[in-house]
Amino acid sequence: MTCSLAPKRFAIVMLLCTLTACTTAPQRAVDQASLTAFQARSGQLGDMASWGLAGRISLDDGDQGGSGRLKWDVAPGMSELDFHGALGRGAWHLQVVPGLARLQLADGTEQTAPGVGELIRDQIGWPVPLDALQWWVRGLAAPGPVENRILDTRGLLISLQQFGWSVDYNRYDSFAGMQMPVRLDAKRDSYRVKLAINRWRMGADDDAAE
Repeated sequence: MTCSLAPKRFAIVMLLCTLTACTTAPQRAVDQASLTAFQARSGQLGDMASWGLAGRISLDDGDQGGSGRLKWDVAPGMSELDFHGALGRGAWHLQVVPGLARLQLADGTEQTAPGVGELIRDQIGWPVPLDALQWWVRGLAAPGPVENRILDTRGLLISLQQFGWSVDYNRYDSFAGMQMPVRLDAKRDSYRVKLAINRWRMGADDDAAE
């Protein structure tokens, strides 16, 4: 009896192995293709020294929050952000160069700090991760360790965990031939930063595209 069952068991095992190979091999190929596309996109966007966006930003620390308009322009060695209405504090103009961050408020007062994180924390009481957001907003991981990431089949980030923050990408649209994030949500503990982007400028000479 044992001898007669052995061939059947062997056939069943071989069938299961064949089915497993059929289902897992394509997944490995898709994962590798996604990673290759992500790396190519990261290289292209990471090398782009000039870019810009416009949209809305929402900030929330679990107790209070608010939203407003955001315009962000980046050029070699400089980053400029204009906030209007964020947290009900009127207009802000934030300029960041290596070693110095300068904030101009609606009432004409000006504050400076060696780093942008320190300056923002002094204003709103918690650390908005602007240095990392400069990468995350483009659908890229910031320089440094990555805790986890999930890519779609096109190599676009679906979610990213880095520096204790979880970033979810809810939508991409095409701008100047590139798929760029237009909805993202970053969370850490009770802190939350949401961005809804309606325009991207890709490159120094490109107008912000709708």
